[in-house]
This record gives sequence, C-alpha cells and structure tokens, in this order.
Amino acid sequence: MMDGGFEGFAARRETIIPVVLCGGTGTRLWPVSRAGMAKQLLAMQDGETLLQITLRRVMGPGFAAPVVVGSAPQRFTLRDQVEAIVPGARIVVEPERRDTLAAVLLAAAIIARDDPDAVVAVVPSDHLIRDGDAFRSAVAMAAARVGEAGVAVIGIVPDAPSTAYGYVRPGHASGAGCFSVAKFVEKPEEPLARRLIAEGCLWNAGIFCFRAGWLVAAMETVDPQAVAAVGRAVGGLRREHGFLVPGSDFADIRAISFDHGFMECTRDAHVVPAGFRWSDLGDWNAVWAAAEKDGDGNAIRGAGLAIDARGNMIHSEGRLVCALGVEGLAIVETPDAVMVAPRERAQDVKALVGALTERRRPEATEHARTHRPWGWFQTTDLGERFRVKRIVVKPGAMLSLQRHRYRAEHWVVVRGTAEVTLEGKVFILRENESTYVAIGAVHRLANPAEGPLELIEVQTGDYLGEDDIERMEDAFGRV
Repeated sequence: MMDGGFEGFAARRETIIPVVLCGGTGTRLWPVSRAGMAKQLLAMQDGETLLQITLRRVMGPGFAAPVVVGSAPQRFTLRDQVEAIVPGARIVVEPERRDTLAAVLLAAAIIARDDPDAVVAVVPSDHLIRDGDAFRSAVAMAAARVGEAGVAVIGIVPDAPSTAYGYVRPGHASGAGCFSVAKFVEKPEEPLARRLIAEGCLWNAGIFCFRAGWLVAAMETVDPQAVAAVGRAVGGLRREHGFLVPGSDFADIRAISFDHGFMECTRDAHVVPAGFRWSDLGDWNAVWAAAEKDGDGNAIRGAGLAIDARGNMIHSEGRLVCALGVEGLAIVETPDAVMVAPRERAQDVKALVGALTERRRPEATEHARTHRPWGWFQTTDLGERFRVKRIVVKPGAMLSLQRHRYRAEHWVVVRGTAEVTLEGKVFILRENESTYVAIGAVHRLANPAEGPLELIEVQTGDYLGEDDIERMEDAFGRV
C-alpha cells in the first residue's frame, strides 16, 4: 500500500509545504487545556509539545519549511515553540477563530501567491502518530495523487468502533493506493460505527493534500464569498512582531470546518488508506487509550497511586491523587481545578466547560499559570487585599513599562538576575534581594541574563485585577 515512499515522491516532484493547524478552544481536555493554552501547546513526551512533535514529523527531505496557522491569544507561546524547532517558519495569526475552512483557505491563498502549483499538506498539530515513516509515506502517496488536481485525505484503518471520529467510505480506485471518496460519515453511534468498519470504511484523520491554486479555484464553486473574503484578507496581510496577520476581512469567512464546508461538497476528493497508529487525543478517554498502563489498565501521569482500581486515567500536575476501588474514571488534577468523570463520558467535558462559562468561573478559560510573551506567572495565594504570584521571565525578555492605580508590589528574586526600572532609575537585583514598587510608580522588570529569572511578587491594595495596568512602552505592541 505504501510502495514508492516519500523518497520516491521527493525525487519525482517538488517538496511539499506543510500547513500546520494550531487553533483549538482548549475545552476537550479541560482542566489541563483551556482557551489560552490548547492541548497542542502542552508538554506531552520528552518535554516537547504535540505541536513540536508534529513539526519534527514534517521536517527533512521532501518537505519545505512549514506554514503554521494559529490563534491570536496563543501567538507568543506558539512562536516560542515553533522557533525552538523550525527557526524562521512563517506563522500566520488568525485575528479571530473561524474554524478550519478559513484557516486552510487562508494558508492556501498565501502559498498560492508565490506558487499556485505548490503541493500543500494540511496537518493538525494535536494528533498523536507513532510511526513517522508510515505517515510520510501516506502523505507522499496523497501528494502524488493531487499532482494535477483534486484533494486527498488520509484515512486510518480503524482498530475499534469509535464514536469520536468521522469516517470515510472509499469508492473506486483512483490511483496507486488511492480511492475516490464515496461518502463522509460524521461521528456515528456505535452500532453504525461497527457496520461502517465491517464495510471497509476508514477514520478521517483530517490530513489533506492539494495544490494551493487548485484549492482556491475549487472553493470558488463551493463558497465564493469565502474566497472573496480571504482574497481581501490576504491583500491586507501585514507583518506584526514576527507574525503574518491577515486583514480584517478574514472575519467575513463563515465559521465551518473544512470537512463540512469543502470536502463534503467537492466531487474530486480521494482517500489514501494508512495503517499507522493514530489518535487525535480528542478527550480523556483517547488520552487513556494512547498512554502506557499498569497491569490493571490504569494510566497514571504525575503523582498518582491506584489500589484495587482498574482502567482509570489519573493525571496530576502537583498534588498526590489516589484512586481506591474505582474503575473506568478520568481523574484530572491541576493547581486550580479537579475533574472526576467516567471515561466513557469524556466527550461531555466540553459541556462541563460550557456550564462553568455560564457561571462566569475563570477556571473555564484561564489557567492558574498564565502565559505571557515574556514568560509566565502563577497565583499561589489570594486574599481580600493581597495576591502572591510566582513570576518567571525568559532570558533576554522584558515586561512593559507600566504603573498601577490600585496596588503596590513587593518583589523578591529567588533565582537569576533582575534588571529593575523604577521611577527613572535602573538597578540590578540578584538572588535573595528585593524591592518595593509603590502605587502609581512607573516601573519595568527585565531579565538581562542567559538563564530564567524567577521571583515572588506580593501585591497589596484595594483592587488586584490584571486590568490594573497602564502601559507606557511595550515590546509586544500592547500599549
């Protein structure tokens, strides 16, 4: 099925441009992932994130530098992670979330400006794929199929009747190892899923290949308004702090998935069956299925202990989590939230986040650890008139020049070197040294060293909200 391989494709044709999608609302793996930090940006294995693992998968012979498409709230974290793997890669920031059709069409239009015949491989950044060689062979086969026209999707041979995935029904043979798409079936109930598998249907992996110019032209017949809007958005494309930002017309593209908005409408869709292990890690049940387990089927990450317990997913980010005499649960602990649910109801976590949002709970969308372009901070204690924060500043980074109307701050350096600007004076603080920032004082914190700066900040005052910041200067355009 994979005869020829990637080397054969690379020898016959030009390189493939990967388009790595890195959006997401961060709801399905709550409370670990949230709106400001989707699952693909979280460390998964060997200290690397799913995004970084994906980038490594599309590097090397046969691949050009990727185009990464992400959302504005996560852009600085996204840039740090991309730069660590592929320095200089193009990062396109969506001004607002419009689902995958808009993201794919935007990337295709940008690439088509330079080369309408360029072969594009759209790759989600939140998938877990164990066999990189088999993945690359499947992509090469899909790319070869769209040499002239059409779009090819990778179809995974199912190993279980999952209700969490969409399915593809292959039609007649349309090329070496490729078949026309007879039908897409969206997340069926289990009885139908079993029947689809028996009939030879495949999981839709959401990995697509096409020629950039062909897709833009083909989309004209399906959604001309989207093509017109993305054309205007690309016309207004600008560089901003190292990102490519489309014009405001991007918001005019309807919010719909690429599958629903295009794949189910085109008559030139093909599928390449692939046998590599694949998961979109779409819920805690999927995380459990992909994880290593003990003899009782428990998957434990972090400080966890299971006694007389079977088939549980235990995830701890700090505190010890113990499971005694329970079965089939997802138990997830973070610094500010704990979730316990039957694994079989893992897909209902999205509804749980919706209920938290209705109650205006900040935990629905905000992490205890808040990431900023200069580093991150985490609240460790909060009282009526005080807040204690742990702050980490990246090497060479600086915060904005700012002041506060309602709070004073006390800084204690616990690791590294701090350069402090306070009321026009600049001085250095080292480990075990401290300073005081009065209400209304103009100040800035910077890390001039090659290692991280860590400090404890104690805020006191009548109001301690994050919006009590008046910026005078900022390296990240937030003034």
